[in-house]
Amino acid sequence: MILHPTAYIVLVFNMALWGGALVVARGVHELAPPLTLTFWRWVIALLVLFPFVVRKLYQELPLKPQARRSVYWICGCMAAGTTLSVVAVNYTTAVNATVINGTQPATTALVALLLVRERLSLVQTLGVLSAFLGIIIMISQASLDVLFQMDINIGDLVMLGAVICWSLYTVELHRATHLPSPEILLFLIACTGVVFGLPLYLIEELYIRSFQWTAVTLSAVGYLGVGSTVLAVYLWNAAIRSVGANRAAIFLNLIPIFGACFAIFFLGERLFGYHAVGGCLVIGGIICAIQKSNTRTIPSLEIDGKS
Repeated sequence: MILHPTAYIVLVFNMALWGGALVVARGVHELAPPLTLTFWRWVIALLVLFPFVVRKLYQELPLKPQARRSVYWICGCMAAGTTLSVVAVNYTTAVNATVINGTQPATTALVALLLVRERLSLVQTLGVLSAFLGIIIMISQASLDVLFQMDINIGDLVMLGAVICWSLYTVELHRATHLPSPEILLFLIACTGVVFGLPLYLIEELYIRSFQWTAVTLSAVGYLGVGSTVLAVYLWNAAIRSVGANRAAIFLNLIPIFGACFAIFFLGERLFGYHAVGGCLVIGGIICAIQKSNTRTIPSLEIDGKS
């Protein structure tokens, strides 16, 4: 367990790890096709996790019948969301992707309303609307012509699809019962990513383009598999045990900020006025969306190994 105030430093570092994930994927997109990159990311995570969970596997598997449907859904949504996010940065900038990624708390509140009828307060409703208005401003570049002509970057829409998958994952994780321990569940998610990613990887490798094995791409795979998945999840869990889920959740707002800063500094991407306006609306929407709902939605983030 991490104690105060070290826990807050760890949380900031953790958000930097997650904020850098999409930037790394964007940075190597010309050398590493998305499906291959995602596949090897899960392979690395699986290999790192295995020694730490091998004893628990015998204790917690097979899954309890009450948990099987939820585990299948959770693993599928996380694997799909991760794949879509890496695909997205092949078609849009890392700045756009990270800001859209930052709307997940608001998106999760909307998904919870639709699926489990978790009612939103007026403030939460305004937060959801604010976050999605921020997305519209971002993907339309604050241009009505772009919006009306539907000349929208496909990568932004794919990234929004990834966020929806992660929100479905979060809601199901929260309402599910009899789930295995967080470490085993993360291991099963990695297994799902490998199993379903293998045929996609082979198709991409054989018929589209090959993964270029260089020091840069190997570093990217290592960062995504170890840094933004295994290490980030471990630190997140430790910080939550120290400061509580509600306080830790506030730090999630740093992900798009770190992501945008990294994209500008390392990739030379530009920050435009519509990014600032959209980002402010997104952050304001997040703050509103998590009001009075932390105890219901945030505990599900305890194993959130996204991006």
